[in-house]
Amino acid sequence: MKYLLIISTLIVLGQSLSTQLSQKPSCFLVNSPEENSNLTVNYIVSGLDENQTDIFIRKMDGEILIKVQNSRDGRIRELLKDKDNYYVCFQSRDKSYKMVSFDFDIEGVDKEYAQSEQFDEMSKELQNTQKNFQNIYRNQHWISDRENTHALVLDQTEKSVQWYALIKVGVLIVISSAQIYIVYNYFKDKDFSGQV
Repeated sequence: MKYLLIISTLIVLGQSLSTQLSQKPSCFLVNSPEENSNLTVNYIVSGLDENQTDIFIRKMDGEILIKVQNSRDGRIRELLKDKDNYYVCFQSRDKSYKMVSFDFDIEGVDKEYAQSEQFDEMSKELQNTQKNFQNIYRNQHWISDRENTHALVLDQTEKSVQWYALIKVGVLIVISSAQIYIVYNYFKDKDFSGQV
């Protein structure tokens, strides 16, 4: 077997995989964590000439433990006597396009998918997340209120500046008019004809 496809040590039990089949076996490494473990492989083949498929489990040294020929779907169960690595292999018997979907399960290995410590940690994380969301919500409202207050202050300041500018211009016009009137009246009665 030239092309040995070793995806990983699939003892993250219950993982579902799929791969394209060829006339060369596609093999996947399975580690038996203890002696006398039952390995179950569920599989289904899809594509052309689906029944032209062989499925087998073999040891590292090449000894075939079980082989199912001309099978489209099903389940293989095998007792893995040794604590060792094994291969689950799929092979197409012809050149037709085929895909196989499968999963592994090793019985005898405790599979606690959710532990109480995980729920406690998750509960704490959810509480922290809720506190963070409440802080964000409060901050958004505080920023919104602050922006509204700043908008009111800005509007009032703009109006005050406009009134102050109008009053200032009015005062300057009155002062300028008064100066012109006073200077005009001062020089109105004066004669500038020739005496120096």
